[in-house]
Amino acid sequence: MPVNNERPYSSVDGVHIKDDFLSNDSVADALLGEVRWEIASITAASTYSNLAADEDMWGVLRQVTNSTANRGSVLRTFTDGLVLSGQGGGFAFRFRVPDITGNAIAGNNFRIGVDDSVTITVPGVGISVASVAGVLTLRADSTDGGDLNQAVTGVSTLTSGTTAVLDAFHDVLVKWEGANGQGGPRFVECFVDGELGASVFCNIDDDEEVELKIAHWTTSGDTLELDLDYYEFWQWR
Repeated sequence: MPVNNERPYSSVDGVHIKDDFLSNDSVADALLGEVRWEIASITAASTYSNLAADEDMWGVLRQVTNSTANRGSVLRTFTDGLVLSGQGGGFAFRFRVPDITGNAIAGNNFRIGVDDSVTITVPGVGISVASVAGVLTLRADSTDGGDLNQAVTGVSTLTSGTTAVLDAFHDVLVKWEGANGQGGPRFVECFVDGELGASVFCNIDDDEEVELKIAHWTTSGDTLELDLDYYEFWQWR
């Protein structure tokens, strides 16, 4: 499904990290998944469960928020340990808002990518895809160079081209290339289900620190679920 399958599969060429959420370890542990994500609470932690794999999905992580507004959890790793270069890179993930009793798209929010925020506030630094009630936005944030973002539009698999569809998995691919004047990425594109949905220029400096990030929270005060099939990050040397 990804538009571009090029990844640096050798450490000589760059870094490539993936998590299919296949693990024998307890999801209640402080460390989760194949890459051992740290769980950080947004006031009150979410709960997690592993769904059975099938021929299309090798493991799915279900995230369930607390039943109070503005609560959830952040999964992170390499805390303040990554910088983004102008050599090219990207991240990808597949998500679903499951159609189960009590769940809804409204109030069901996430931010996934690489950034420096461990709360529901927008990042100071990073490249991420934010979802507010299923409406996606591509973000490129920089403390040094300023923020740029664009709503994801024109994707036929999203309702009216803008909003996630309940109980449907959506593949998100974000990739960057070229170097800006500060040594970081220059141009960022976001594809949803194989279609270009947003593109922005990027002002991130190559010394601004980020970390792998999966944040999920509720703003409605309801207990809400989000499914994540995989997460992947890569950057060329």
